[in-house]
Amino acid sequence: MDTDARLVRLEELIAHQQAAIEDLSRQLTEGWKQAEKLRTELGRLTDRFQDLEDGADSPPANQPPPHW
Repeated sequence: MDTDARLVRLEELIAHQQAAIEDLSRQLTEGWKQAEKLRTELGRLTDRFQDLEDGADSPPANQPPPHW
């Protein structure tokens, strides 16, 4: 294989690797965005669940206590 052909082959390999790295970078960025969105949603749902649990300890409004 002559030098020019080897050089062309190496340039092709570099171009493919560069494209693969850029694709992986985009996928990683999307994964981080999705993970952050899920973290935010989990925090919101945890707070909501905690509020519901805290409200379950007190008797419902406008109802007499159970001993009446």
